[in-house]
Order: sequence, then structure tokens, then C-alpha cells
Amino acid sequence: MGLWMTRGLTLSGHIFRSLPQFRGKGRAALRIGSLLTTRGADPIVSCKMTAGHRLRLDCRVQSHCRTYFTGEYDEAKVSTLSSFLRRNGVALDVGANIGFYTVPLARVARDLQAKVVAVEPVAINCEWLIANLALNQCKEVVEVWTHGLSDVEGDTQIVLAEDFLAGGSVGNAVISDLASYGPEFRRTTIHLKKLDDIWPKNASRIDIIKLDIEGHEGKFLIGSRDTISLYRPVILMEVNRLHYRKQGLDFDSLIPKLLPKEYEFAEVTNRGVNRITKLADCPDGDVLLIPAERLAETNCARTRD
Repeated sequence: MGLWMTRGLTLSGHIFRSLPQFRGKGRAALRIGSLLTTRGADPIVSCKMTAGHRLRLDCRVQSHCRTYFTGEYDEAKVSTLSSFLRRNGVALDVGANIGFYTVPLARVARDLQAKVVAVEPVAINCEWLIANLALNQCKEVVEVWTHGLSDVEGDTQIVLAEDFLAGGSVGNAVISDLASYGPEFRRTTIHLKKLDDIWPKNASRIDIIKLDIEGHEGKFLIGSRDTISLYRPVILMEVNRLHYRKQGLDFDSLIPKLLPKEYEFAEVTNRGVNRITKLADCPDGDVLLIPAERLAETNCARTRD
């Protein structure tokens, strides 16, 4: 039974990836993936993404299953962010997970003689990240850091969150609001450092940062204030206000105070990049933080005044 279910998962993945986008495609993929894996299909798969790279995925994790059946993961955001990477620069992927952004960024970096620094403190995620880099022959342009980045240095607990609870072997992890997670969630210890302490001022220029650390973004910005002020990178940052509310913080007023002067906000959509007047105008998802002097590098129109 397991063999046939595994073959069914492989075949359905091929079929779905060949289909054009349609309403409900993601939901249908999740239903099929869940049905086949619960009936014995091997959930660990590998697929070629639309952008050309390959990823090893775990179909028990919803984001992985959707990626497997569509062959896409944040295509517009990855493309937009990578367009700001310059020759001999650095892309910093904070919260690299298994390499959803790291791998395609590495492919761009290789062509520009640039490099990627991938930050992933969860050991099993880091193992998969390295495996995905090897799968795409791009390990030579990526430096992997196995500690987290924050506003302090030291050890802390991290919660292996919803993806792990659902049975995934890899997934999301949280250090920002530990008290919100009950004993059913496993915890592990990680080490934290401040970017300002470990990125020397004569190091390579940081052009872009992808920042997705489940409500800990503010702490990262505090611990990276000098480095960000010096290099003024373009930042793609997760917007998840719930994590901040659980900490008694207002995301929309906090984040702008932690950025250097003259940073603009924008949304990335499949139709392009749209500037927004204030952070509160951005829905949960991701926001692009762009230094004013780099706005000319993208077709970015102000849409909300």
C-alpha cells in the first residue's frame, strides 16, 4: 500500500505542477497530499521548482506540500529581492529554514560573484538546508550560520512550532513568545549572537536581507542597527502582528523606530512592487523595506497616500 501511495504522490505532483494556476489549486494540493501521506506514502519528496532549482521537501508540512504540488514558493518576492543583489555583495537570509530563499538566492549570487549567508539555528532544518544546497551544487557560495541573530548573545530556548507538531521532520520555530506554547510543543536550546558583533566593518557589503524569524525581527534589528545603518540593505521582512501582540508590542509603531532614516515601505505582489505610505498599510505577509536611494532600482509606484 505504501509503495502505491508513494507512486500516487509522485504522479499527482507531476500532474499538478504541469497545470496552470487555478482557484483552489493550493487547497486541492493539501487535501491530496494529506490523503496520500496518511495512507502510507513516503512524505519526503524532491521536485524541480518552476525557477529551475530543486528542493527536498516534507509533504506532512503544509507549506512544503503546497510547494511540491505547485513548484513555486514566493516567486515574486524572491525575484524582487534578488534583483537588489549586486556584484560582490552579500545576501543575508535570516531564518533560512530548509533553503526556500537561500537556494534561489545562491543561484543568483553565483552569477554575480556574490555570496549568501544563511542563518538557521534549528539543527534538523540546518541539515536539510545543507542537503538542498548540495542538491543544487551551490554550497560554495553559501556560508551557513547555525546560531540565531538577536539583540543579545547567549543561549535561549526555541519552540519547535506548528509544523513539527503536525508531524513534520522540519518546520517553523519560535523564540519570541515562548509562553504561548504549551508542553505539547518540543523545545531545544540555541545560541544567539548580535550581527553588529560578528560582522566587521571591513567585511563584504550586505545588499539584501530576508528576515523571517517568527516575531523576533525587532530584536534582530536592534542587534544589527550599526551594520544596517552602514550598508543600508534592502530588507524583505515577515509581517506577523500576532507574534508581537502576544509580547505586548505594536508591530506598526515598533519597526519604523528600529530602521535607519529614509527607509520606504512597499508590498511585493505578482503584479509588481507598490510603495505604501506607512507600515500599517501592509497586510500580514511580508513587507519590503527599501532605502530611499535604492528606489530607482525597481518600478515602484506609491499606491496608498
